[in-house]
Amino acid sequence: MLRLNGVETRYGKIVALRKISLEVKEGEIVALLGMNGAGKSTTLKTISGLIRPKTGTIEFMGKRIDHVSPEEIVRQGLIHVPEGRKIFPGLTVRENLVLGATGRKIPMSQVNKDMEEVLEVFPDLIPLMDRLGWSLSGGQQQMCAIGRGLMAKPKLLMLDEPSLGLAPVIVQNMFQTIKKINRNGTTVLLVEQNARQSLAISHRGYVLEAGKVAAHDTALKLLDGIQNAYLGATRS
Repeated sequence: MLRLNGVETRYGKIVALRKISLEVKEGEIVALLGMNGAGKSTTLKTISGLIRPKTGTIEFMGKRIDHVSPEEIVRQGLIHVPEGRKIFPGLTVRENLVLGATGRKIPMSQVNKDMEEVLEVFPDLIPLMDRLGWSLSGGQQQMCAIGRGLMAKPKLLMLDEPSLGLAPVIVQNMFQTIKKINRNGTTVLLVEQNARQSLAISHRGYVLEAGKVAAHDTALKLLDGIQNAYLGATRS
């Protein structure tokens, strides 16, 4: 479904990704792990077209997308939920969700139907539909951000640190929700520092170190075979 081959990304003269190669197959949850500054977020930004790779190729559904606009990448079904949620604080939850469907050019009746499906995944949003984004807690904002991504009907959903800053009980619920999203038919590329919990719901994983792929294997083997210190400290 998604394949990166020899991708190098730079910020000016600084090399952030050093010819990385990775693959996400349809139906998988793939975890992308590593310490802060390892290149995880840069990888997602490069895939989604926010940053252009210096060299290498990126293919999605058999087509190259490394020189395609971010808007076209979204239309092809590849959705990026960035770190920090980035919901619109002055819009209601309902309005934020509707914005997720704008690129699909569908009637409002279909938007409302799709919204009902999103609320089945995130029922805690139902009583918050008329609340403004700024008034939501961190966990509520994260649900809104992922829900907005789901409104685009992604074939592949890329999540950047969805557990960041959340209370432990909410983190547990978030990972179970990601698993549910995958069971419902959406492939997931998950960037996380919480190595144990992300690998627990993933099929495979990649570990980035200083912009390079340092290890990749099944999630189970990574859990069994890699030192916790190598993956970085997990949050409780």
